[in-house]
Amino acid sequence: MSGHRSTADITAHNPFRGNRLGGGGPAVASAGIDGRTVVVDFDDGSTSAFHHQWLRHCCWCGDCGDPSDGIRFTTVATVDPTEVPAGVAAVDGDLVVDWPDGHRSTYGGDWLAHHAYDDDARRRRASWRPTLWRADVVDAFPTAVWDDVRPDGGAPEALLAAYRLLRDHGIVRIAGLGSDPAATEAVAGLLGPIHETTVYGRIYDVRAEPVAKLGAKTGMPQAPHIDDAFAYSQPGIDVFHCLVNTDEGGLSTYVDGFAVAEAIRHEAPAAFDLLTTVPVAHVRRHPGELEMRNRAPLVSLDGEGRLQGIRYFDRALAPMDVDAELVEPMYDAVREFDRRMRSDEFRAVLRVAPGDGMLIDNHRVLHGRTAFDPSSGRHIRLCHVPRDEFHGRLRDLAGRLGAPDHGWHLPQGSRI
Repeated sequence: MSGHRSTADITAHNPFRGNRLGGGGPAVASAGIDGRTVVVDFDDGSTSAFHHQWLRHCCWCGDCGDPSDGIRFTTVATVDPTEVPAGVAAVDGDLVVDWPDGHRSTYGGDWLAHHAYDDDARRRRASWRPTLWRADVVDAFPTAVWDDVRPDGGAPEALLAAYRLLRDHGIVRIAGLGSDPAATEAVAGLLGPIHETTVYGRIYDVRAEPVAKLGAKTGMPQAPHIDDAFAYSQPGIDVFHCLVNTDEGGLSTYVDGFAVAEAIRHEAPAAFDLLTTVPVAHVRRHPGELEMRNRAPLVSLDGEGRLQGIRYFDRALAPMDVDAELVEPMYDAVREFDRRMRSDEFRAVLRVAPGDGMLIDNHRVLHGRTAFDPSSGRHIRLCHVPRDEFHGRLRDLAGRLGAPDHGWHLPQGSRI
């Protein structure tokens, strides 16, 4: 029988790195078997325990393969859960484990410390918290300069700083992008590939038209909203590029949905409970093309109760489809969110300058605009990039620069 039956039969694209990070970290000082675990003492004074089957499953040697490219032959199905190491030792700062079948696994101290699952290590990986903001964010708006981050001449450290602004604040202005329409795709490329849709195509020109297919193609005001809340998987990162703006009207509005949700959690806990557990529906219909519907909570939480995502588009909210006794409480709960979202306390207002870009986490930050004269020529370009592409590039760059936050858990967005 022919075919690839081991990693030795395959030439992998990714360079081999095994169980080590290469970015520095504590070394293994000593190791010993204790029941069902191997206890590792690091040279920084910390100690972690690793279950035998965890170590065997997580061997990323040349024979076992690496999950990062899927060229892997050792899986949960191949690991004997009762297997006990034949021997363990600290060798040149690594943990070396010999298994009864003769296999040897080597784990770098930096890799073990990074993946340890004791309480302190797990708290460290879950330590990211959003930087919440309100209307006064305009006084110190998160901003990066295009020449500092551009792919042809920018610095990776400046790009990582811009990534962190977008990660932490959910929004970052890219100043000095210029008015060349081609720059829209260039700035989107910092985050990942553009996601094409039936409604928007690949890049969408937001300007008033005589016959409007969407509210965006008018001069009407738009309350802050999440783009495409009616989609099962709403767009990840909104990429806006201002080519022409007006002198009157046409102000951009931004709201940190996480800040609004946290305020409701503390000030109206009954409404917060409804918004995080009872699905509301959003709808979008284009006759002859498609009809999209989604039912999901307006506010999504992770298993620890931390905010994961926001899904609210006031003009696309469908008829309430909940138990009869919840209809009025749900409308009241949605109004708790909507009232704060529109308030001067939470709604940041600014005029985006022509030639500037704006990157927005569409699972957190709501965006809108004030009314403007449809004959003014106001012209904004818009496209979308998946959040997981952005987070993936952030982690990769942070890892290459040896940043300690590259392994942090990040919010995975609104529930489907």
